[in-house]
Amino acid sequence: MAMKLSANLVFMCMLVCLSSCMCNVMATELVVDNVITQWNSVTQQVVRTLEIPNQIAIRVFSFVHLSQYKALQLAYKKRISHPEISAAYAAHYVLSELFPTQQSPIFDGAINKQVTPLKLSKSQNAEALDIGLTFAIRLLRQRTYDGSQSWADFHPAPVGAPTGEYQFTPNQTYVFYPQLAYTKGFVINSSKDFDIFGGPFKIPSKEYDLEYNQIATVGNANSLNQTSFDKATAKFWEAGSNTSQIVSQLYNVSLVIAGPHLSLKEVAELFAKLAIAGYDSSILGWYQKFKYLYWRPITALRQGDPTHKPDPTFATVLATPPHPEYPSLHSSNAGSWGIVLAKFLGISITEKIKPFIVNTEGYFLPPRTYNTINDVLVEIGISRVYGGIHFQKSVLDGTQLGIKAGEYVLDRFEEVFGTI
Repeated sequence: MAMKLSANLVFMCMLVCLSSCMCNVMATELVVDNVITQWNSVTQQVVRTLEIPNQIAIRVFSFVHLSQYKALQLAYKKRISHPEISAAYAAHYVLSELFPTQQSPIFDGAINKQVTPLKLSKSQNAEALDIGLTFAIRLLRQRTYDGSQSWADFHPAPVGAPTGEYQFTPNQTYVFYPQLAYTKGFVINSSKDFDIFGGPFKIPSKEYDLEYNQIATVGNANSLNQTSFDKATAKFWEAGSNTSQIVSQLYNVSLVIAGPHLSLKEVAELFAKLAIAGYDSSILGWYQKFKYLYWRPITALRQGDPTHKPDPTFATVLATPPHPEYPSLHSSNAGSWGIVLAKFLGISITEKIKPFIVNTEGYFLPPRTYNTINDVLVEIGISRVYGGIHFQKSVLDGTQLGIKAGEYVLDRFEEVFGTI
């Protein structure tokens, strides 16, 4: 059973992780290559090409990999000759339905490489296609009215609003998908049940003072206390525009950690559970973001508060995302990823494993090497503080939120989706 992380444990592990995670350039490790990972790569390409934000990207991965997993289950049950082709048809249908402009240039070519060499008979191909579409069509129909399509008439507080209230940061004119706060989860039905961390610290308070001082030093791009390693760490895990987002980075890490020996069925199951846990944790995080409506560090530092003078020189390494600060969704997504992967592998999050290499996207930074899944969770969290866009409580609570969401999804995954 994977160990649960307390906020204190995560905090203590930060220093250990950051002192031991040296940047090493090593040979690329072998990873599994099959119809699941291939369509994962195709989905990553679409996310990158269309610049789809991370939380929406996770929704896409959920449709793709849950449909593939269920298609494989049915294909194995019916004992068709090439069950992997049903999974290919499932992914092709989902992506073509969601992104029809990419069907001819990307999706058709991908499935052609998988189907054509097999020289299936018409009946074999028709059966594989029917199995592939059975669950995919049903899934897309079920999610048509899940709340993600609704208009949320949200307006942040005006510039100069009272202490702690979320407002637009410089150059922002809109807020990312506030409707996600009220979207129906795949497995988790009640976001309120996961609102258990008390929200951000009150202002003024000793706890807030500590966070404020931390962000004013290691989170300030103009501070002499922010090192080049701090800046590089922020960028390493940013996964911003023109990338396939943090969800894709974590999928890639999963394959490196799990190794090249996973079966087709195992990869399908792992990727489906990672996606569903990730999306449901996003909904939980967004619910809290739009409940607490907490200001971003750049607003806090430049505006000041009753106990801190404004600092007009404060600058961030990363661009501040256009949504409220608390909690960190990078952290919650990482938490759900970490617990799902750990339990899948039958280890604890903090258990030392064979050193594994992680690459970044969007910056020419050397790969980094880690020894535990927790090392990754910790560094993703602190990277948002180094980037100047999150306070520490946000990343600690976000990680715990993701872990709890992942555990909940795993406990009820088969109950909700069943077996065909």
